[in-house]
Amino acid sequence: MIQLFKDVNYDFIGKRRWAYIASARVSIEQSTSEPYVSVEFNKTGAKVFAELTEQNVGKRLAIILDGIVQSAPVIRERIPLGQAQITGGFTPDAAADLAIVLRAGALPAPVKILEERSVGPSLGADSIRQGMSAILASAAVVFIFMLMYYRLSGLIADVALGLNLLVLLATMAGFHATLTLPGIAGIALTIGMAVDTNILIFERIREEFRTGKTVRAAIDAGFTRAFRTVVDTHITVLVSAAILYNFGTGPVKGFAVSLAIGIAASLFTAVFFTRLLFDLLYMGRRRLQTLSI
Repeated sequence: MIQLFKDVNYDFIGKRRWAYIASARVSIEQSTSEPYVSVEFNKTGAKVFAELTEQNVGKRLAIILDGIVQSAPVIRERIPLGQAQITGGFTPDAAADLAIVLRAGALPAPVKILEERSVGPSLGADSIRQGMSAILASAAVVFIFMLMYYRLSGLIADVALGLNLLVLLATMAGFHATLTLPGIAGIALTIGMAVDTNILIFERIREEFRTGKTVRAAIDAGFTRAFRTVVDTHITVLVSAAILYNFGTGPVKGFAVSLAIGIAASLFTAVFFTRLLFDLLYMGRRRLQTLSI
């Protein structure tokens, strides 16, 4: 839409004029090396703008796209041949943007509504509720499996997993983060990673215990030899989360934040907190010959 205005008062002078523009491109003034926008009108547009500019010399010609004034050059003289120059100390980028606006406005782009949908807040609430139910169900299954398969050591892993979730939610609350579906997905993945870390450590302790080592020596060797593998896997996931946060959009960033916090909490709870509980239960019993794992 093209309008004339003076100061802040707009005077509408006609209907849509974009169809009169044949081309718009960036050119360089040879004497000053400054960029400007060169506009060329078609045959009909040349006649219209010759009359328009003759009647409005000294006024501003507003170039409006989507209701926003993109530029408002002053009409210096009559434009008789359908070729105009828009100057004004443009930078190369600003001149290129204005040329794109003129070309975009000249392109016919009809809008047709093919489908219309309404999404209410209840859909989001239902999705969040279902996501939380899925997390609680998966966590319950993991708790029961660890307790049945690893017995007392599984109980230790369950306590560490509960602390992991508590640290994750507390940290997100401290950052005033909003719980979204991608965030819930990050929490679910965190549960899996935390359990996987405990399984790596427990299986390593089992191997050491089968070789004939004492309970204390098996626990020491299991945590020590599994530590490098655990750290490597957690650092890899943290790097992936950083990449997702840097290049992703809003939902992806939410997933990356919850995943990064959960992985950091998992590294603390699965290694250091679990080791502390093992020390409290086993290390003070020098004559203990069995290991509930």
